[in-house]
Amino acid sequence: MKKVFTNSNDVIHLFAQQTQLEARTSNVFFYNTKIYSYGYHYLLGEFIKSNTIMINDRGYSVTTSKHISQLRYATRQYKQFLTSETDLKSVLYTCRENLNKLKAARKPIKYISEINRYFKALNTYLDWLKKNKQYNNQKSTVEYREIKSIYKIANSNIDNLKELFKKESARKKAAIKKEVVKRYNEFLNYDINTFRVSDKDFLRVSKDGLKVETSQGIKIDIKECIVLYKMIVAKRDIKGFRIGCYNVTSINGTLKIGCHNIDINSVNKVGMQII
Repeated sequence: MKKVFTNSNDVIHLFAQQTQLEARTSNVFFYNTKIYSYGYHYLLGEFIKSNTIMINDRGYSVTTSKHISQLRYATRQYKQFLTSETDLKSVLYTCRENLNKLKAARKPIKYISEINRYFKALNTYLDWLKKNKQYNNQKSTVEYREIKSIYKIANSNIDNLKELFKKESARKKAAIKKEVVKRYNEFLNYDINTFRVSDKDFLRVSKDGLKVETSQGIKIDIKECIVLYKMIVAKRDIKGFRIGCYNVTSINGTLKIGCHNIDINSVNKVGMQII
């Protein structure tokens, strides 16, 4: 069983699979359900249940911020909580900041959206604690009551802003779609090795023709990929099929393998290249 790797992305993705007890590279390592960035002083993430992870997203360096991003993507098949959205004092500070900016804003949607996002995320976490019988009295605290008050103030005229929210949402979706096309072409041309824009992942054959590479930076031996694609073409049941250190979850519009939601057109494009 391999325990030492050359890059953090491999270690973080392996941690997400929870198929072995430990692994490490020079600046990130995990043992059991906990993963660390640089040392035990920075707990990067911890599985608080088999299908739920708490991610410490308050990084102190550029590299740790990179690890946070990698961990968020590598574990997106699970329920995720972030410390910035679940710590009462942190959420209160963020909501106060956004409320102050909202008071003088010509375009208030950004600040209202942020307040709403943090309030919703905090309540989701508190409800999860209650459901999992982990006692907490955070909703009765002074901090929570102030957060709730800020949320109500921010949304006091929400009916007048609904149309603006719809337009902003449509604008963001169009921008994301355009960016995906741009990044995907750069990826296929080997101008970039990874990109993360939407909730979909993409594939390419490595320059040496020995691997299939994902837009998350994972590389799989091409022989394994040929076996899997032939099974897909033959319409065999591939659920549970193991490729690399990952298990296939499903194929229905996207090919779900571990944390990857691989665009089916990309799957077929690469599949036709390798068989």
